[in-house]
Amino acid sequence: MPSSILTCTNTIQLSEFVAHLVPKIWTGTPFMTTDRLNLFRTFCQNIIKATQISSSCILVALFYIYRLRFAYPSIRGSMGSEVRLFTTALILANKFLDDNTFTNKTWSEVSSVPLHELNIMEMEFLSALQYRTCVHHVQFFSWTSQCQHWMSQLTARTLFISTPPSRRMNKRSADHFMVDKATTSKKAYYSHSVLSWSSSSYHPSAASAASAVATVAAATAMNVNYSNFIPRV
Repeated sequence: MPSSILTCTNTIQLSEFVAHLVPKIWTGTPFMTTDRLNLFRTFCQNIIKATQISSSCILVALFYIYRLRFAYPSIRGSMGSEVRLFTTALILANKFLDDNTFTNKTWSEVSSVPLHELNIMEMEFLSALQYRTCVHHVQFFSWTSQCQHWMSQLTARTLFISTPPSRRMNKRSADHFMVDKATTSKKAYYSHSVLSWSSSSYHPSAASAASAVATVAAATAMNVNYSNFIPRV
């Protein structure tokens, strides 16, 4: 498999892409106020540079955010929620993909989010996803293709910052995915929604209760105020 799964690999371009894609996934539009976009772009650049996280990990994090939005379309994030969403999604993606993972303490240091808040956000995010962090390889490559399409659109609109050729950033993990053999099915994943939140083993009342709890968790994970965020320079 190629060493990179995206056409952009340097930190600045990846940060620009994430800064536009997170609000696109979350609100349906890639546009934020200039100040807010600049703040989030700086945050993305700093955290990607500090962690040297792989592009696969970034893609999985974005996919988790998509799953959360798809499952709870009525929830509205507060100002600054994109910072917490992306940070928490990166934590989960790092733990899902990588053998050698960062501790939450390290994530707290590089993101400037207090450790106890990160721990709460992680649990709430997991609860909202019903602890389903596995991404099938067919889902992953379909999602990668979609992200590449969005990236091409972004490039066509000349939103990328022009940067000189640079050395590819070192990765903590290879750009590949583990196939969850236990969940592999003969049914093509393309024929289903990328999200499957129901189970035939659930009693309707139990499923309803679980959904209510997950909805509260999703709202909590996204609407914690983050007014104290100060980007690292």
